[in-house]
Amino acid sequence: MPPLSPPADATPLGIPPDRLRLLFALLFSSPEPVSLDRIREVLYPRARTAEEGDADAEAEQFSPRAHLDELERWMSERELPLVVQPVGKAWRLLTSEDVAEALESVRKQAEQERLGPAALEVLALVAYRQPVLKADVDAIRGVKSGPHLRHLLDLRLVRIVGRAALPGRPFLYGTTREFLDRFGLESLRDLPEAGRLTAPAEQLAEAMSEDPDRTGGSPPEAPEPAQDSTTESPSAV
Repeated sequence: MPPLSPPADATPLGIPPDRLRLLFALLFSSPEPVSLDRIREVLYPRARTAEEGDADAEAEQFSPRAHLDELERWMSERELPLVVQPVGKAWRLLTSEDVAEALESVRKQAEQERLGPAALEVLALVAYRQPVLKADVDAIRGVKSGPHLRHLLDLRLVRIVGRAALPGRPFLYGTTREFLDRFGLESLRDLPEAGRLTAPAEQLAEAMSEDPDRTGGSPPEAPEPAQDSTTESPSAV
């Protein structure tokens, strides 16, 4: 079948304007990031009429990614304070950076979703060292981390990704797509300064590799454990 002729009011790429409006509405109304498959499903649902062939041809002519690119151009032309932001393998609509400062005063989070310094420390360890055991997080911090891990699980920022091949089969923890979304990351590769969370044992190994003659003396000073004012429960997660 030859390519469909774009409507007279189509965008420069040839995407029908009603599809861009629908994509805009989908991203605007969705509480979660929208995958490319979901975009295709909404923009070009499998038709139940005689026009099914036309709908399929449109879907093949313009990929969901092409629609996202065209939507960004469409919003830029209209100077809308919005951007299309990738979150993992999905996409969402966010306000642009130039209005971030003006909107700071109206950003409010529910009290139960606020993260204290200790919870952020646990989250950072999970993010940089995943998949990680609770025992490893406890050892690095020097205090129990069970309550904070449970809180992060409740907020869907951390998830159980499996079990370690150790006695008792302890849980392994990792971050979620909600974590990427909340911190404005496209993927874990966007995490900054990952090397700063190297474990003390790894620091010693690196120092020994740099100085093979070093056989004695004191090991490199390990980071002091974080002081956590939260009363920790001895129970494991």
